[in-house]
Amino acid sequence: MLPPDFRWHSVGTATFDQPNSLLLDSTEVLRLHRRINDGTWWVSLNNQRGDWNLRKHRDCSSYEQGKAGAELWAERHQARLRAEVDQRIKGLRPTSRS
Repeated sequence: MLPPDFRWHSVGTATFDQPNSLLLDSTEVLRLHRRINDGTWWVSLNNQRGDWNLRKHRDCSSYEQGKAGAELWAERHQARLRAEVDQRIKGLRPTSRS
């Protein structure tokens, strides 16, 4: 089950019946991708992290399995994801000057 405040969204060439981006507070935390050459699916995790090297990538056996696994991952890691997204949002806000 998808944790509260997380929502699926379609980005890029994804169709609305196959949303591929999982958002928390309008910040992408993961995305399902479909390979052009063979049509297989893979997922990029921890997309809220700016450094590509801190992200993880996993193959998926299908879109449905990838989405189900992504939701389980988000449920297990929601406390960390919330903290990292909150920190990222705070870093994007302009500081007030006196």
